[in-house]
Amino acid sequence: MAIRKVLLGALLGALLIPCTLAYADGYDVLNLPASPTTMADKAPLFVVRKFGDRYFAAGDRGHIIYSDDDGKTWTQASVPVRSTLLDVFFLNDKLGWAVGHEGVILHSSDGGLSWELQYDGLRYGEEGLAFYSKLAAENPEDELYPYMIGEMEFAIEQGADKPFFGVVFYDENHGHAAGAYGMIVVTRDGGKTWQHVLHHMENDDFYHIFDFTPLPEPGRSFLVGEAGLLLVGDINEERAVRVHSVPWEGSFFTAVAAADGAVVMGGLRGRMFRTTDEGHSWTVVEKPPSSALVALTRLADGTLIAGGVAGEILMSKDDGLSFVMTPASYTAGPIFDLTPGAGDSLIIAGPKGIKSATLPQ
Repeated sequence: MAIRKVLLGALLGALLIPCTLAYADGYDVLNLPASPTTMADKAPLFVVRKFGDRYFAAGDRGHIIYSDDDGKTWTQASVPVRSTLLDVFFLNDKLGWAVGHEGVILHSSDGGLSWELQYDGLRYGEEGLAFYSKLAAENPEDELYPYMIGEMEFAIEQGADKPFFGVVFYDENHGHAAGAYGMIVVTRDGGKTWQHVLHHMENDDFYHIFDFTPLPEPGRSFLVGEAGLLLVGDINEERAVRVHSVPWEGSFFTAVAAADGAVVMGGLRGRMFRTTDEGHSWTVVEKPPSSALVALTRLADGTLIAGGVAGEILMSKDDGLSFVMTPASYTAGPIFDLTPGAGDSLIIAGPKGIKSATLPQ
């Protein structure tokens, strides 16, 4: 969902630079709705997902589009902001959330046809400052809370300049959104209110959190991020513990749970690693050279598919122990995200919108 360094030059340029547009004279993306356009499926899109029978994609200028015919045609949803959007999640056929730049969290209660703003980066700083100031007053001996106050004061100075990269819900009330500089918030009322849980994360350097995937034990997730940041999160304890046996100190952009419960993750320079014990030990995934890996998905039969930002499409038939390059590589152009389509197809989101590719039999 997000990219860094040389290839980041192109991708984080696309993902992070739009933040600065929020405060250009007379142009505030938080107060401007997404413009209706017949070209929304051809504009830059950073995420594509399928929930139930409906596909969703989201990206530049607040565009959210959906398809009910396996990606053949797309309809633009009504969105109240013009922020670049980076992730979409649906709990059921009605309730969904989307997140992105300017710290926006959007909610839909009608299956994604229309959206409302639940949260933004301005609230992140203001509410975070009030929250941690209260905790500091109640716990004057704890040195953590003044540190958090400083971060919230800085967030207020910077304005709504940080994106959320991912969002997930566990039921109609309980969900998390996470993103740049360690931002993470939780809701227990369906998004009516969001609370800071940054102090429950072992992420003292405030590294970006790019992606997360569920672990076999209910309520636990594996989080991957910038500069080798790996965390094991537990929603029951509302805590994420640092994984210290990091196989590589580069950034990881994507992770997926294999059918056997292993976590497979990919990132900068095409590096891929696999763990079966929550990061206590690691296996280097066998694969051909590729660009930075930015998307991983699992097909219904357990096959794993990886997408490289330059357009590579790799396939694993052994739960991520090894990947091979497929003939579908480069046929759809650069890749920001991908998801299974009908039959042997993939639906791909990229800088030129929605594309498709066909996997080998």
